[in-house]
Amino acid sequence: MRLLFNLICTAIGLGLSYAAVLDIGSLQSSGWVAYVAAVIVLGLSIWTRTRDFARWPGTTNIVAAIVAILGVALFQIGFLNGTVAFWALFFAGNVISVLALWAAIYRGGVLTQNDSSAAPAEG
Repeated sequence: MRLLFNLICTAIGLGLSYAAVLDIGSLQSSGWVAYVAAVIVLGLSIWTRTRDFARWPGTTNIVAAIVAILGVALFQIGFLNGTVAFWALFFAGNVISVLALWAAIYRGGVLTQNDSSAAPAEG
């Protein structure tokens, strides 16, 4: 489940970056898609944070999801202009996708039987 949830977060992060780059104007009227995506990432990151090898990717994704929610909300009420909202959503999406993918594929230093070069030297 940890792998699946991190891959879902990766796809959602890419979707947030897509929304920022190609569809920032529609967030003014229908930002609910970005809200739902960020809330899903928030929930999945809280869950995976407790099960991943390292906690920092999940914690960073939680912060990035909150930044995405705040960026869209402040853009919708007119507090942020389009450029600031773009960068907030774009970087939040990139951070979420990269760190979730890293957390999905990182094995935590697990050695295989064939990897004798990484084994500690005796003596």
